[in-house]
Order: sequence, then structure tokens, then C-alpha cells
Amino acid sequence: MKLDFSRLLSPEQQARLERKAATLERMHALPDRWLGRELAQLARRIRGSVPELASPALDTDGYTKHLLWDVVPELARRLGEPLEHNESKDIWLRTAEGEELRRDVANCLLNTSTIWLMRIVPEERRDDLAVLMNEAANGSPVALALDRLVPPGHDSTDRLAASLREVSRARGHEAMPAWHPGLQVDPPALEAASPRI
Repeated sequence: MKLDFSRLLSPEQQARLERKAATLERMHALPDRWLGRELAQLARRIRGSVPELASPALDTDGYTKHLLWDVVPELARRLGEPLEHNESKDIWLRTAEGEELRRDVANCLLNTSTIWLMRIVPEERRDDLAVLMNEAANGSPVALALDRLVPPGHDSTDRLAASLREVSRARGHEAMPAWHPGLQVDPPALEAASPRI
């Protein structure tokens, strides 16, 4: 019997998780241009809410600043969102393509300190942060944008694709290198095998 851990959460926590799941499902269905806009706006709102992140010149956590000032805006730009001043200035990231882009984005996303961000981002931006930094196996908009720009193959070796293949198998699905909302639900029960005679 599968345990329903959501019963242990407060109604407010359950509502917050439901809002996040609905947002991620909606983002998954957006056309590229509008996904780029939403992704950029998430990063901009988070940066604007924290003095330590307000400028790319300030000395703070390297991966976090790189994610919010370069990686997310660059993915958004490639999806069609115009950049603002000082966004996506990393020339290596701007010229990366294919598996190199997948590897660089995956490493940055997976090394960004979500715990540090949760401590410094004000309460009114926590939902934005929860969406932007959601784990790839549960629907990361950063990984979603990357998957649209450089679709992972079943042999992709970057950490996001490898992790998704492992998690989707563990959840009883076919091994998938990219997230989709169907991975959040149990797969249809397999029909009972015919008895051997």
C-alpha cells in the first residue's frame, strides 16, 4: 500500500504544493516564447527582492548569481525573451551549444544553493523561488527550457537527463530523459501477465 505523505502537511502547505504543481503544469504547456518570458520574470523578481543579488557585480554565491543573471536569462533569450541590462554576459554560455550547453546548465542548476536562497529570499517571493528551483525530477522550468532548446536523447550524459531516466524508472515509468507532468502520477497498472501453462 502506498503511503500518502501529503496528509501530514498543513492545509496551507498542501495548497502551496498544489499551486506549484499547477504552475509547473501550465509552464510545461506554454509555447517557447511565453515560457522564456515566465522564466526570465521568475529570475528578475527573485533578484530584485534580495539586495545581495540585485547586481551581477556583487560578491555572493557564484552558482546562484550565475544561474539568476546568466543561465536563466540566456535560456529565456534563446526562447525569444529580450534581455535586460547586464543579463547573460557570460560569453562561454552564450556560445555553448548541444551537449555542452546541457552540461553547463545542469551543473549550475544542481550546484546552486537552494537552502541559502530560502534563507535570503523574502516570504513574498518564496513561491517564485520554489517554482524556479524545483527539482528536475518534479518539474524544473530551467530544465524544461533546456530540454526545449537541446532535447535530451536517451544517451544524453548530462546530470539532468541521467537523473530523470533513473527517477522515471524508479517511479514505474519508461526511462525518460526529460520531465513531463505525467511523471508526477503513478503509471497505469500493468495488466496481469497470463499464467504460464
